[in-house]
Amino acid sequence: MKYHFQRQDSIRGKIFPGLTLTLKKPTKARKFTVSFIGDQKITQRLGTDRSTRHVRIYEFEHQLDGEREYTEGTYQFDIKIPEDILEQEKAAQLPEAEGKLGTALKVAESFAAMAVTKRTYWFLMARLDIPWGKDLNENIQMTIEESSST
Repeated sequence: MKYHFQRQDSIRGKIFPGLTLTLKKPTKARKFTVSFIGDQKITQRLGTDRSTRHVRIYEFEHQLDGEREYTEGTYQFDIKIPEDILEQEKAAQLPEAEGKLGTALKVAESFAAMAVTKRTYWFLMARLDIPWGKDLNENIQMTIEESSST
């Protein structure tokens, strides 16, 4: 499976519940899914103060199978990356602060005293939804780049 994609590419692959997600014994689950997710790490610095938060900017979930007992098997998937995916990344905004803090932050930003950095992480997550138990999941990180034709 490749890990570098461009807008409008398709992410294709196979997932093996007993191999991709380690099953020690047959496991009853509600569903088995693969999700394409974009999380953005936003770090704000104001003087010596620093805060970091994570914002989910994109999520698409594709159900591979439903409620049953999982032991093994092979599931194929094909997820098309939206053409505007990078625009969604750029459009992600910092949450607005309220009251005096919000006013102070706006003033600080206007004087360029606040440094804000954003980093987006794209990944696929295979997930076995286990009722009354801890879900099993596995993530694979990837990159999404501008198309060479743009």
